[in-house]
Amino acid sequence: SAVKFIIKLPIWKSKAAILIYLIIITIVIYRTINSVKRLDNLVKNKTLQLTKEMEKNDKLLKKVIELEKRKNNYFVNLSHELRTPLNVISSTEQLVTELNKSKDGIGKSKLNGCMQVVRRNTKRLLNLINNIIDTAKIESGSYQLNIREHDIVYIVEEATLSLKDYIERKGIELIIDPEMEEKIIKCDEHEIERCIVNLVSNAAKFTPEGGTIEVTIEDLDEKVKIIVKDTGIGIDKKYHDSIFNRFNQVIDQGAESKGGSGLGLTITKQIIDMHGGQISVESELGKGCKFIIIL
Repeated sequence: SAVKFIIKLPIWKSKAAILIYLIIITIVIYRTINSVKRLDNLVKNKTLQLTKEMEKNDKLLKKVIELEKRKNNYFVNLSHELRTPLNVISSTEQLVTELNKSKDGIGKSKLNGCMQVVRRNTKRLLNLINNIIDTAKIESGSYQLNIREHDIVYIVEEATLSLKDYIERKGIELIIDPEMEEKIIKCDEHEIERCIVNLVSNAAKFTPEGGTIEVTIEDLDEKVKIIVKDTGIGIDKKYHDSIFNRFNQVIDQGAESKGGSGLGLTITKQIIDMHGGQISVESELGKGCKFIIIL
């Protein structure tokens, strides 16, 4: 006789177990691939973030370096501006001292001439220091204007005429051409006069002998336009946006002789802004310069 029997596979070797194994392996592989992808994306995102941070830091560093460079240029120009009158005052003092050591001493006319030189250069130093102080006050918000109704035509004419002798001694023609006799606006008389003096004297510094400075006033109904135009050396277009910022001044090798600290234009824009007005420049290198104020 024969006995038949079937030996079943262990449960872990059954078809169902193998199927479960395959499913588990598939899930593990799938999850591993997803984890690798997520990790890869995380690395990519982190790398991108770090790259952006590095670019941002690099730009910030460049800005800081540029600002420091501009500040350095500003202080170099300012040093030139301070040194020139101090040197003149020091030289005059030495001259007076040496002449006074002589038997007859220093003559009255010679002494008067020396005192005029000292007064002129002392005034130049005081103006510069006042500009530095006022610029700091404006930037801190502590500077106050005295706004009243004034005739802007009279203010501009008087401010310009105060420089007439100085300009004509340099061999430059000065033209004042208002299109109206009177125009009443609300402004600080002394500060607007200061702006005009800054612009006209600045034009005189950079206009050669035989050139022209023209100051015109135009009526724009509710507003007034003041134009200071010269036939001087002009300003390169790439500097038009920066000339009103004291820390953006281009270093001027002739600053010592011309008196170019850059504060005149800076404080002029600050004052015009405080009046709610606008100031702009139109110029090309070698083709003169035109400053336009609208109040």
